[in-house]
Amino acid sequence: MKKILFTVISLALLASCSVKSNEEKVRELIEPQIKASLIKPETYEFAELRLDSCFSNTQTDPKIMLLGMKVAKLYNEYKGYMSDAEQAESSMTLYAPSYGYQDAHSKLQQKKYKAEMERAQRKAAEVKEQILQIYRSNKKLFMNLDSLDHEFVGWIASVGFRAETGGGTKTMSGNLFLLNKDFTEVIYQFSEQDITEFRFANTDDLKYDFEKELREIFGEQ
Repeated sequence: MKKILFTVISLALLASCSVKSNEEKVRELIEPQIKASLIKPETYEFAELRLDSCFSNTQTDPKIMLLGMKVAKLYNEYKGYMSDAEQAESSMTLYAPSYGYQDAHSKLQQKKYKAEMERAQRKAAEVKEQILQIYRSNKKLFMNLDSLDHEFVGWIASVGFRAETGGGTKTMSGNLFLLNKDFTEVIYQFSEQDITEFRFANTDDLKYDFEKELREIFGEQ
């Protein structure tokens, strides 16, 4: 009897050892992708992993996150073009006629900066339209955000690691991964640059800059 019991316990322990933890599954899935993006993959050192559930109709909904990252990138572009337009306009005013007189050099410079301003304004308008089109095409998804209809749809993994740069300096970096429910597929990978751009894109500013257009899309909120 004792021999049988010992055998059963041994088999149970072996079975439990063969079952991979969620962290092990995640690392096996994502670490090859991380290493493939490194200059010196052999210097990769795992540091930390944070794993959270993703639910539909919330800020962790993969669809919402992907759209949010896309909007963030475009909005940063928009702000860059608007800044270029403002700088060009400021430079243009420096060469404006003084007391009704403007020499040939000033005329050429004013014309140059005016062209730069208009070009930046056109680019900003194009990017703005891309952002608004994202909201138009996904109106229902955005309007259902934070509704009570939540469904478990996957996982979000935040991974920290160290690796050497081209110059040989070992630095700390991080990536963000959207994973399916059973840890068998990477839905999307966000780089550290993606995360930085998202953090620096102030959505409150976006709502203010595009307030009129967003009201037309979503109605009075």
